[in-house]
Amino acid sequence: MPKTALMFGSIGSIMETSDVQRRAYNQALAEAGLAWEWSRDVYAELLNQSGGQERLSMLAAATSAGLSPAQIEQIHARKTQIACAELVARRISLRPGVAQLISLAKDRRMKVAFVTTTYQPNVDAIFVAAGESLAKTDFDYIASRSSVVHGKPHPEAYLMALGRLGVAPADALAIEDTAVSVMSAKRAGVQVVATPGDITAGQDFWQADLVASSLLADGGTLDARVLALLD
Repeated sequence: MPKTALMFGSIGSIMETSDVQRRAYNQALAEAGLAWEWSRDVYAELLNQSGGQERLSMLAAATSAGLSPAQIEQIHARKTQIACAELVARRISLRPGVAQLISLAKDRRMKVAFVTTTYQPNVDAIFVAAGESLAKTDFDYIASRSSVVHGKPHPEAYLMALGRLGVAPADALAIEDTAVSVMSAKRAGVQVVATPGDITAGQDFWQADLVASSLLADGGTLDARVLALLD
């Protein structure tokens, strides 16, 4: 049976944002007087933990940094401010194939969802940065961190989206860019195409139904393997 819902997960599945986020963390950490400098390799490891505040809490505990919950929240808020400003200023493009896949889904009268558990300012910045190439009205449901109690890899975000859309797990296809987010969708019973970003390319995507560097094939058309999972 053809799929009836298309679900984009992390913001990185729509737009290449990981290095912007990494550099924003480094600036926010430096402003807070912390001698943490996250390289691309270090940040790739940190992305195995979903949620920015959760990552900061984990590192604070591991390094005995003694950061209070309020300090962690302030650092994360500053990181978000820096990253969102850069995303908007640079007008970062959608990842290849995202617009085409959404257009195809709408032509097929599929439900389209954005099942992210990032914080609302990041979600808003994505749409501002995308300009006319992506609109909130392209989605039937948009989640954020405030939508759920549990972040990924917990399946709550996907289970909630499925319920809101009125779609069975077997009738949905998710697009994700990190291994932990793939796990979230799979735990909800949803098939997943993993499209790793520049920083997450080295992660183990063993749970994904398909791993592709892009939604597009070499000729610029949608990858036939992705289309096969929709049919």
